[in-house]
Amino acid sequence: MPVAGMTLAAAFAVALVILYRRERSVCKAQRMRLFDGCFALFERAVLTQDDVAWPVLTGCWRNHHVRIEPVVDGVVFRQVPSLWLVVSVRQDLPIAGTFDLLARRRNVEFYSPAADLPWCVQLPGGWPDHTTLKSDRKAFELPLGALDPHVRALFADPRAKELVVMPGGVRIVYQVQGADRSEYLVLRSATFRGAHVSVALLESLLERATAVCADLMRGSDHANA
Repeated sequence: MPVAGMTLAAAFAVALVILYRRERSVCKAQRMRLFDGCFALFERAVLTQDDVAWPVLTGCWRNHHVRIEPVVDGVVFRQVPSLWLVVSVRQDLPIAGTFDLLARRRNVEFYSPAADLPWCVQLPGGWPDHTTLKSDRKAFELPLGALDPHVRALFADPRAKELVVMPGGVRIVYQVQGADRSEYLVLRSATFRGAHVSVALLESLLERATAVCADLMRGSDHANA
């Protein structure tokens, strides 16, 4: 190869490396802004990011230890990927097993414990028929009465995906945003431009999760009275 050609090829390779690094830097900075404005909700808020991954927010909210983790779901065939927000509130609850209510189940929800739960429980009357209830306990052992108002309120929102109740706390999965449809159909790239979690949304999800905890604790107190 002539010297001029080799020089041009080397320059082109260097330019590609610079462009790649610049795009990664922009992507990382954009993702770090996902929770902008939300830190004031927490005591001891910590934001961590692994390379260019979506950041994870942890902290203390009204005396509860919480973890808020974004999850990208691009597994479902012929469907635009979603950016889910997994909101977890830790609390020791007076229940023996795990309860999982999952909306629009497709058996590819890798972030959900539903596939590992042995019992498929019949939905109580009035619960959304697009949900599936699974547990490692039979129906009579589950606190369905205490959960009823929370299920109805949470799943009235079509973006609500999952409610998990475990002995160690409560988790809610909620759709923040769908990927850019045109870019995904052409490039198969899951891009979430301008993705942002508002203070009002995050606070409402935390209030719902902690209200579930409170009602389960209250029910246990009444049972022991």
